[in-house]
Amino acid sequence: MRKSAIALSFIVGISLAVHARVAFADTSSSSDIATYHADSLIKKDGSYWVWGWQRPVPTQISEVSDVADSWGNGYFQKKDQSVWLWQSAYPTPTVKILPVQGLSHIVDVYENGRTLAWDTEGKVYTSVKTNDGWDRTHFEQVEGIDHVAEIKGTYEYNDKKGNLRFIFLKQDGTVWYANETLQSFAPVPSLEHVTQIEDNIALKEDGTVWTWPEKYSETEEFPSAVTATPIKSLSNIKSIKHDHYSSLAIDNQQRLWFWGATITGVSDFTTLNEHQDPILLKGVNNVQDASIVERSLVVLTSDHRVYMTSIGQVDMPSDISFSLVASDVASIQNGPRHIIMQKTDGSLWGWGINKNAELGNGSYEFMVREPVPVQKPISIFLNGENVGLTSGVITKNNQNFVPLRSVFEKLGAEITFDEKNKVATVTRKGKDQPSLTIRVNVKTGDTTLDNVPVKLENKPFNLNGTVYLPLRFISEKLGATVEWIAADERIAITMK
Repeated sequence: MRKSAIALSFIVGISLAVHARVAFADTSSSSDIATYHADSLIKKDGSYWVWGWQRPVPTQISEVSDVADSWGNGYFQKKDQSVWLWQSAYPTPTVKILPVQGLSHIVDVYENGRTLAWDTEGKVYTSVKTNDGWDRTHFEQVEGIDHVAEIKGTYEYNDKKGNLRFIFLKQDGTVWYANETLQSFAPVPSLEHVTQIEDNIALKEDGTVWTWPEKYSETEEFPSAVTATPIKSLSNIKSIKHDHYSSLAIDNQQRLWFWGATITGVSDFTTLNEHQDPILLKGVNNVQDASIVERSLVVLTSDHRVYMTSIGQVDMPSDISFSLVASDVASIQNGPRHIIMQKTDGSLWGWGINKNAELGNGSYEFMVREPVPVQKPISIFLNGENVGLTSGVITKNNQNFVPLRSVFEKLGAEITFDEKNKVATVTRKGKDQPSLTIRVNVKTGDTTLDNVPVKLENKPFNLNGTVYLPLRFISEKLGATVEWIAADERIAITMK
């Protein structure tokens, strides 16, 4: 066993820098979702949506369109193959859209200190170092490596220091490595005909799995070269997964294998319980995909079911039991502490830690133990123009709510908020239409129209410091017409 002073979310989290792209497929009804990640999605119309932190539901990055691909870390590629970066000025929801110089036709992006990207030809590019750190908007080609199909990183460590290596899978099936300065590249002996790499493990065409050390004793020097050896107990493997301390493999019989660390203790007193030999987990069959999420092992089976079991224990018995999480699931995407599932009807659902609105369901409930639907990505158009929102539309009991200032000022209203009494006031001064005043107590939900109490089906609310008001009620009182266009998941507001 090994004591670790690393925070739990880092220990068991899978790096957000790596996001496999999942396309909408194998569904029984139409869906507007083209691809999705654990914290974002792209609709078939090319619109780009994100959630988490200040955005409790999918929120459109309205400044961009024609998005073809994204990698979950701010980088996205448009249909013209240009690459862009969106940044949020936390703690404000303000968004900046920046062009990325030196990249186009990108296949994927990997971040570990610097940012690496590779294109359809297998050329590798790195972010440029400046006096202020790595510039994520400027890239230059890396010399000495080409025809790359995948990039990962492995972090060698002992009790005193660490050493980062970049690992490259080339299109010819060979594996190469370089130190973090990318000054020289060398092949890993014995690693040929490789189909997949995951940090310090590699899968060959013949179904064998190979690995090389990451952990060394305090007195050992990190080797200058990488030397891989086979994991003898694994054969006929078709896919592998690896997080910081645990590894998974799925064999040709759709069985699941586990090795690495289980986790006990909390926070800075976390203990990693090592299991060096792969363990066949007999409690689940027909495995299609699997991931480590927080202290859970999450599995998708070929009959569209998601199961989980805990790795928060000293031992990992072969007969450990799995519990059902969800049915009718076509695919899953995992973040460090949660998963997003796409069901066979095309809808997205979330499960796991939701401290920072990771599940996109309109709440900040810390732990969600039963799957919840990710709210629909709803756009708002005013007189035919897309309205940018700081946070997306939240739907409660079939009623849509929007942030306080997002729409109503564009309808000619004046918005004020009494922070002390938690009262929002929407005022229209008479010109072409009569004056009116709507007051909403966001603490109690009490609402008045020209000082006359109004009974609303669903009360306004304050969520994580953002006030949400009922869209249709206030828009129509301001003289607008509101129409819900279900086929496009769009709200059309018309104001003469």
